[in-house]
Parts: sequence; structure tokens; C-alpha cells
Amino acid sequence: MYIIKKIMDIREKSKVTNLVLRKIPEWFGIEEAINNYVKEVEGTDFYALFLEDNPIGFISIKSNNQYTSEIYVMGILKKYHKKGFGKKLLLKAEETLINNQVKFLMVKTLGDSHSDLNYKNTRQFYTKVGFFPLEEIKEIWGEENPCLIMVKYLQ
Repeated sequence: MYIIKKIMDIREKSKVTNLVLRKIPEWFGIEEAINNYVKEVEGTDFYALFLEDNPIGFISIKSNNQYTSEIYVMGILKKYHKKGFGKKLLLKAEETLINNQVKFLMVKTLGDSHSDLNYKNTRQFYTKVGFFPLEEIKEIWGEENPCLIMVKYLQ
């Protein structure tokens, strides 16, 4: 049985983020980036997914302005991919955003012009749950890591 909890405690947000991201190095293999996520999730809306009291995933949402929020970081342990857990986390976050009259949700991910297969699956996930590619730019993460901005209209 799973449960999704909104986490308010900053230490718990950081702990769950650290635990999950370190177990999915295919997406999060850069130590500096992990440390940054662990610190920055403290100031975001944070939902964690637990199976039998063990965190298996989370989603962190930051507000960009009154109309647009962003998935700051999201992670699900690999053995739980393609089982609907990511969608459940996303729907929980979207419910709160819609109640707060947020109109758009965006996410930044590795762009199509990069050959990484794990991120191809990530883009497919976001497309499947209603995101559309907006723009791929190289100014955010550099030439080697093109950033694809995807957006979803919240209804």
C-alpha cells in the first residue's frame, strides 16, 4: 500500500531527496547537482511517495509567479518506474496548484538533441502526462546538456 504525504519539515525534504536521487544515478549522477537539489528543495512544495514507510519517490514544486509553477526536481526509484507512481505524485501536486489558481506547470529536462536514453524515457513520461515541448535551449546547462522546457496547461 502506498501513501503520498505533503512534507513540510525541511530536514525531511532534504533527507528524502538525498536518499532517492543517490539511488538513481542514471539521472542524477553529479555530486554538486545532488547537493544543490538537497538544499534547494527546502523552499519548495514537496510531496513524497511512501511504500510501507519507505520513501520511493518525490516531487518538488517551486512557484515562478502567480500563474506558473515548475517541477523543480522529481525522482522515483527505478524499480518503481512505469507503474503509475510518477503520475500519482504529479496529480497530487497539480491538485494543489489548481486549487491555488496556477495556470501552467513547466519542467526542464534534457533535450531531444541529446542521445541519453534515460532522458528519452523521461520526456516520454512528461508527454504522456500532458506536457508539450516549448523550447530547447543551450544557455541554461551548456552546449553538452541542452535544456528542453516543457509546459502543461492546468485545467
